[in-house]
Amino acid sequence: MVRSRSDDGASAVEFALVMVPLLTLFFGILQYGLYFWTMQGGVDAARRAARTAAVGTTAGCTDFRRQVAGSLGAISSDATKVKVARTYTTQAGSTTVAPGDKVEVTVQLAAYDLNLPFVPFLRGGLISSTASARVDYLPAAPERSCTLAAP
Repeated sequence: MVRSRSDDGASAVEFALVMVPLLTLFFGILQYGLYFWTMQGGVDAARRAARTAAVGTTAGCTDFRRQVAGSLGAISSDATKVKVARTYTTQAGSTTVAPGDKVEVTVQLAAYDLNLPFVPFLRGGLISSTASARVDYLPAAPERSCTLAAP
């Protein structure tokens, strides 16, 4: 007489085989969700900072960087590593910033990294966003250029 094999444990093995790609997919979605959330926050911070610089802020470079880094809140994984640059482009022949000139703000920050070995991370998680605006009003002459640095 031939005995048939038991199916005991087959569902546990099938579950284990299905869970590996399913968990990889789940944590990949979570990792990239955090990345794109941080990227959107960086874009928004750069746009707001450019608009603020265009309508009359006279903050020095250090204060400006602190304001931008502070506006990010929980978006950046490490606020001390947020880098901000502000550059005013004047019209040809001019040495002072005046209405009609252009201001450009660049914000660099690191996204949250879950350190998952099986989920690749874009650009090492570094996000850089640049925004520009036309200068409308300046109550005093600002520093023309603030290099990319942390506050």
